[in-house]
Formats: sequence, C-alpha cells, structure tokens
Amino acid sequence: MPLQNIYNIISYNGDYMEIGDYVVRKKYNRDIIFEIFDIKDNVYYLRGVELRLIADSDLDDLELSEIQPHVENQFSLHRHPMIRGKVLHLDGDQKYLSMCEKKYKELKIKADCYYMRENEMKDRVIELLDKHKPHILVITGHDALRKGRDKGELQNYQHSSDYAHAIAKAREYQSDKDALIIIAGACQSYYELLLASGANFASSPKRMNIHALDPVYVASLVANESVRNYCDIEDIINHTSHKQSGIGGIDTKGVARKIYPTKG
Repeated sequence: MPLQNIYNIISYNGDYMEIGDYVVRKKYNRDIIFEIFDIKDNVYYLRGVELRLIADSDLDDLELSEIQPHVENQFSLHRHPMIRGKVLHLDGDQKYLSMCEKKYKELKIKADCYYMRENEMKDRVIELLDKHKPHILVITGHDALRKGRDKGELQNYQHSSDYAHAIAKAREYQSDKDALIIIAGACQSYYELLLASGANFASSPKRMNIHALDPVYVASLVANESVRNYCDIEDIINHTSHKQSGIGGIDTKGVARKIYPTKG
C-alpha cells in the first residue's frame, strides 16, 4: 500500500475506517450520519450526509454506521402548464451543491448552480445575477453558532456575516422582494439578521441544522407558485426538515406564469 494511503485507512475494533465511510459519533448518541471526507494528523473530518454540517472527530469517538444513509427524494411538484421560475444557487459545499443540482433537474426547475466559498459570494453575486436574471436566489453552504455563545452576537457565527453581505449586495441589484426572492442561510444561521438584510426565507429560527435539500424545496415551491398568488408560507416551511424551527420567511409572491390556452 502506498505510504500516503496508510493514513487514510485505519483499523479500529476490527473495522476499517477510510475516506468515504459512513460513521456516527458515540458521544453525540449516534444522532447524525456523517461521511469521512478527509483525515489529517489523526483528525477525522466529517460531512453530514443529509444535514449541512461539517465536524471533526478523534478516531476513538467514531464507529461505522450500521444504517446506510438515504436522502429524502419523495418531494414532488404538481405539474401545471406553467413557465416556472428560474433559480440561481450559490453554495459553499461542492457535494451538497451536486445533490441540489440533481434535485432541481428531477423537479424540472431551471437552476444555474455555482460552488464558491461563503466569503466570495458577496463579490460575485451581482455579476451572476446580471448574467442569469433569476427569479430566485439561493445563498447557502455551511454555518454554525459557536457552542455556548450568545445567539444575538454576529461574531459567534461561522458564516452568517458572509451570507448577510451577499444578501445586501443582491438587494442593491434588486430591492423588490417579489421581483427577486432570496433564500439564505445554512445550519444554525443568524435567522433574524438574514431576514433584516433582505432575505425572503432564512435559516434558522431555532438555530437548528437543516437538511442539505431544504433550500431546494423552498426554491422549487416558490418557483412553481403562480405570480397571481402569495405563496403558502406555512406549507412551504412544513416541507423542510425541521419546519418552523429550521426555516422561516415573510409573505412572498410566486413567480410562475400560466400558459394559455390550456388543454381541455
């Protein structure tokens, strides 16, 4: 075995753990399934399989997951003869972005998707808005409220400031909240700040972890709602992983346009 691979495969209690394995953390009661995406200096770097969560761990706290993860794929849209809204999706995690892009395609939602670091979003968002002219903008990736810290202090969040700056830039481009719907935030984001910065929907009212596909569900439901109607906010939020604890929003109009004449 090449020397560089020795650090990527380690035997523990009869099991082998390597990059790509699904694991759980014992001290957190095995509550979340992670994938090992890197191993450096005996530190295991973990990505939530379904939740937008990055963590690290010692080997002693890990065990291979007995349950194979699955991503919720039962969500669907009612098929109406409409021109649905177009999405611009900026994501700070390449793997989650690929999951989202696949789901947009399944739902037949036109989406232009870009991976970039969270702190780069504010510098690129106007350029990409001008290029793609979307109806809906999604700004997401990773975030975290530092353990035991005051949730009302911005410096206690990993990336909420980056999201807030990107939202503010987007609102410089389009201030009308029905002409450009913004969905922003990730796990444990500073919800109140993101709404105050100009988002229509944001995470997380109760500083919860959100599902990797939650932003897609919100964007798709808005994209499928007629411009003649206000979206059913409660219904949209109830399609997300933690409902009102994970995502909240404001009154927002749909962006889809009905095609006439209709058949039948």
